[in-house]
Amino acid sequence: MRNLLFAIFIAIVIPFTATAAEWCYERNLKYPNSMFGQWEGKMQGASKQVSRIFKFGKKKLPERPGLMLHGLAYLETLVNEMCKERADGTVIRSRKKIERITNDIRESLGLPKDFSRQKIINIYWSTGELLKLATVEKIDIDETQKENIRVLREAKAALKTALKMARYND
Repeated sequence: MRNLLFAIFIAIVIPFTATAAEWCYERNLKYPNSMFGQWEGKMQGASKQVSRIFKFGKKKLPERPGLMLHGLAYLETLVNEMCKERADGTVIRSRKKIERITNDIRESLGLPKDFSRQKIINIYWSTGELLKLATVEKIDIDETQKENIRVLREAKAALKTALKMARYND
């Protein structure tokens, strides 16, 4: 009987401690005042805002960099809320994909990956608020300049891909 109880204990505790080590949830995050409503759920609210900004409003993002940074803050919040889920495989896989994206974004912006979510959310949100104060002027550029911009963007993307491949192959 004692061995049976011990075996049950091991079967329950060992998997739990393995997932506890991978647990990424950060407690007691203090969100900016205007980020969520008083009674709004963080997971649902962040998901709704990420969809609104990056899915339905993606054409306006170049004109509104502050909105893009707010979207990144909501994305970090969404990852944190998804970290609470430790049993649903679909949510865990989605979270890992989104986490990879957020880490790549941090890297491309020159922000350390080891910053806490609290710090990253505050950086994104406050910088977004600052950028919202600026006025963006739409300027007309000729076709040659548009082509040069397109070529530069493609070259930059190819360079990033080559650097990632070189880093992973080392």
